[in-house]
Amino acid sequence: MSANRAITNFENENDDEIVTTSNSAIAGLTGNANFTFTTQLSDVVSAEATYVTKLGLVATGGSTAVTAKDIAKGVLETKLAVLAKAVNLQANGDLGKLQSSGLPLVKLPVHNNMGVPANFRVARTNIAGNMEVSVDKPIYGTHGTIFAFWKPSLGPTPANINDWFFRHSNGLSFTITGLTPNTSYPFAAAYKGNDNEPLVWTAITTKSAGD
Repeated sequence: MSANRAITNFENENDDEIVTTSNSAIAGLTGNANFTFTTQLSDVVSAEATYVTKLGLVATGGSTAVTAKDIAKGVLETKLAVLAKAVNLQANGDLGKLQSSGLPLVKLPVHNNMGVPANFRVARTNIAGNMEVSVDKPIYGTHGTIFAFWKPSLGPTPANINDWFFRHSNGLSFTITGLTPNTSYPFAAAYKGNDNEPLVWTAITTKSAGD
């Protein structure tokens, strides 16, 4: 199921919050063409009415009234959970439908698509055939950095950088080894975002491997 979904656990809501939540769900789902229910919605309506009545008796009813209120609250929490699960099943991750339900939604992690790496650098090391490639730290968090290069001995450089050789670094730099000294290689870099996002490459930098 998609990460977009309604919350299905209401046990941490206090006495007043659970009423606000159930009222919002009842208002959002009554007559909502996005969803079809058997008894899930009507069960919440009934459970809320019972709970509100029991809650109103707590001020004058003593410990017995508190116990009755707690039992009714537990029933309402359970009925809301059943309703939320039905909503999630029918919405199937559709954020618009979920928002129309009136139920609180899971707070989704914020993700920002990665742009072109900043300040891509390629430099010789003191070991023949090794090149140090690096980029600046991005504004947003990444899953590392992809460094790409091509070996001229294999023929013309492919026009698509995604067809080059890749080296993945969990950080911002990497030492590419085993290059032929005094031979020019094209290099590029891309920040690694989520797996379903295309890599956004820097401009190609061509440099000669160290001698």
